Amino acid sequence: MRRTTAWSRESPLWLWAALAALLLVALVAGAIVAIAATRSDKESGPRTSIPVVTTGPGATDTVGVITQPPTVTINPPTFSTTTLPTTTFSTTTIGTTSTTSSNVSWPAGKDGYTIILKSVPTSQGRSQADSAAQRARNDGLTQVGVLNSSDYSTLRPGYWVTFTGIYDTQAQAENNLANARSKGFPLAYARHVRA
Repeated sequence: MRRTTAWSRESPLWLWAALAALLLVALVAGAIVAIAATRSDKESGPRTSIPVVTTGPGATDTVGVITQPPTVTINPPTFSTTTLPTTTFSTTTIGTTSTTSSNVSWPAGKDGYTIILKSVPTSQGRSQADSAAQRARNDGLTQVGVLNSSDYSTLRPGYWVTFTGIYDTQAQAENNLANARSKGFPLAYARHVRA
């Protein structure tokens, strides 16, 4: 029994099938382009047309029409000015001790205690002691001053001494010692001051 092949490269049926597939692809692509063109025309809104003319030696003929897209106007946003409420702050003074911007003097004839922040030999000048006093005031320490240790019998002579606080007892001075040390004077110590 002899077998016959109905489908082969030599058969015209193969050629017709290939042409039919190409035609189907072309039809689908054309339909997609047509749908896209129709959709973009609907979305873009109305268009204005401008006739294109050519002028001859005595006549004007319309050759075609150019379609322009519509003009879109974008308005800038509007801004309103809002007035913010004004906040005022008040200061409250607590206690009777106030911070001054200049050195305090040790009271004449006072036999008491203080906290020594810095000692500078008098041979180096007073400016370092005054700078330390200003820094102490800026950091919130009160009753800050500079004295010459040679004027007081309980202090070693020959120094400019930066101090903070004028206390009646050693315990009062020592109770404030931790505060002075936390303000940038870690070597501060309590000392008896008497003329």
